[in-house]
Amino acid sequence: MEINDVNVDDKNMHMGNPELDAVQLHEEASSSGEGIQEMQSSTLNRIDLDLAYSNEKLVNLHVLLMLLLGWDNDPEAMASGNSDISAQFVEKALVFDLLCGILDSELREVETFLYTVQVEIVDARHKISSCRPLGALFNKMEEKLHDSEQSLKKCQELVLEVKMQSTKLQDSISYFRNENWNNDNAMAIAEQYQLSNIIGKSKVLTVEQQRHILRMLEKSLARELDLEKKLSEFVQNEEQLKLKLHYTEQVALRMEEAAEVVWGRFLEAENAAEVLMGISKELVGRLQIVQFNLKGSIQREAELKSKLEGCIEELNSKDIALKKLESSNAEHAAEASEVFSLRKKVKLLEEQLKESELQLNNANASNETSQEHIHEMEIIIDSLKENVCDTESRSESAEAKVTELTDANLELTEELNFLKGNNDNNTKKVTSLEKQLREKEIQLQHAKASSEASQEQQHMLYSAIWDMETLIEDLKSKVAKAESKTDNVEEQCIILSESNFELNNELGILRNKIECLETSLDQANNEKAANAKEINYRTKLITDMVTQLATERERIQKQLFSLVKEKAILLKKLQNTVQIGSLAVCNSGVDGEEISVSKSDSIKANCTKTFERTVLSATSVQVNDNQKNASLYRTEVEPSGAVTDGSDTISRVEVAKRGKTGHLKLIYIFMAILIALFSTLAVYLLRAKPPLMVYF
Repeated sequence: MEINDVNVDDKNMHMGNPELDAVQLHEEASSSGEGIQEMQSSTLNRIDLDLAYSNEKLVNLHVLLMLLLGWDNDPEAMASGNSDISAQFVEKALVFDLLCGILDSELREVETFLYTVQVEIVDARHKISSCRPLGALFNKMEEKLHDSEQSLKKCQELVLEVKMQSTKLQDSISYFRNENWNNDNAMAIAEQYQLSNIIGKSKVLTVEQQRHILRMLEKSLARELDLEKKLSEFVQNEEQLKLKLHYTEQVALRMEEAAEVVWGRFLEAENAAEVLMGISKELVGRLQIVQFNLKGSIQREAELKSKLEGCIEELNSKDIALKKLESSNAEHAAEASEVFSLRKKVKLLEEQLKESELQLNNANASNETSQEHIHEMEIIIDSLKENVCDTESRSESAEAKVTELTDANLELTEELNFLKGNNDNNTKKVTSLEKQLREKEIQLQHAKASSEASQEQQHMLYSAIWDMETLIEDLKSKVAKAESKTDNVEEQCIILSESNFELNNELGILRNKIECLETSLDQANNEKAANAKEINYRTKLITDMVTQLATERERIQKQLFSLVKEKAILLKKLQNTVQIGSLAVCNSGVDGEEISVSKSDSIKANCTKTFERTVLSATSVQVNDNQKNASLYRTEVEPSGAVTDGSDTISRVEVAKRGKTGHLKLIYIFMAILIALFSTLAVYLLRAKPPLMVYF
């Protein structure tokens, strides 16, 4: 039951505190380095707790073992005969056997648990090796791991001791289980295990283990205190962060409220601005309408004159710009011709480069062939030298043979002479010796012939070697010439490459210039197109104005025609009234003359007033000169004047109007001529092509 309680406590310890888990999660979220440190410290703490749990369990198992060892110190009572075995003894033996089985099973569990702890220590060591650059923290973790490893070793030693003692107990049980066991065996077993010594040792071991467990518990308590401090710090930090978040949320809400207020004001200002803009647009429209009504046709004519003057000035400036463009085009054409000549030079230089490269390749090929030929000749010379050496060795051997043969011949002649002088019986030997001599002489002749042939071959070889040497010298001279040519060609290539580089640089500069000129041409073309568009637009404006002037002229002519008709009608009416007045004067007497004259004067005055009103209404639309003539006409015409004065004033007004219409006709003709000139200039500018585009 105690062991199960320890297991439950250990599981609760492994489950961990939720506050500690929250702290670990907070640290992992705060920074990766602190998260790794916390994870590794948590693994180390877990390993320490597992080791403490295993130590406690081993202490409990050791206590159980002590109980089993001290169960019955009297082996004589247990070693009594089979016939004297009581029921109490059997019960004790069964309990003893059961406790031994429980001890074995618990020992196996502790062994497996210690194996898992060892695996965790190895994993922790691998993880801690990644924190090597942290320095002091790495050293602390190493020390903790070392302590845990030492405690694991001690636990393993305790497990081994308990295992040994349990095996001894099982051996004793096997002795007790045996049916033929006797008192001597029981006594031997008791003496063998020395229960008292084992109990003393176990007590000493338990004291040491308890001290070690106390140390481990102190360390774990210190770590728990550190963790609690860290927890309190983290809780304070969380509270501060919550306060800051609360303050920031309040600030954000206030800022949103202020932004909403500002946005509302901004919308109000926009609405007011739009309303004011509408009012201002209406006022501007009204002002424009008023100004348009105030200015009239005089301002239109002044604007047309100013526009004409501006168009003339623009035409002059464009003529100047055209002249400048023509001069720049001429300069560009000259530069283009220079570029063309430079391109020709570059092409010639490239062709020369290609020719020099071909010559170089040919020279290299001839050099390679000559080197191959020289190599072949050297091989032939080496073979000839070997043949010469062979022939010399053969000639030397032949000369040695000749000398040997001459020596043998001399010896034979001496022997012949000796034999001829001594015995006639030896004629056969002499003949044989003579035959041998002849053969030797023949061999000598053959050797001499072969030596002569070898000498001739040697002479031939020497002559061939001489010829080869002369050939080699010729080839060497050719190779030297080819090398000198190649050096010259390389120098020329270097010079050509330098000149090519310079020409490339010049070409780059010229290309840049050409690009600049093209851009300037494009700009000029764009300006021409823009000017043409402006000219077209202005010509359209001028044509519209001319059409408007023509319509106004027609309207004025119609008004004048109607006024002339009205004048004729009024003159007829005046004549009729005059005739009627004269008839009335004739019919009436002298008495009624004054009345008729006064009536006729009043009628004339009324007619002249109506005529003046019609003339003023007709001429109010025209130019200021017409208004002046009308004012003169007003001052000249009086109610007491005759009909002839009215007709004179009417004729003056007609003359003034005719002069004005003639002047307007001249202006219209001049305007039409100017429009035709502008249109022809625009067509010319649009159709004109830049001369530089021909070269490119």
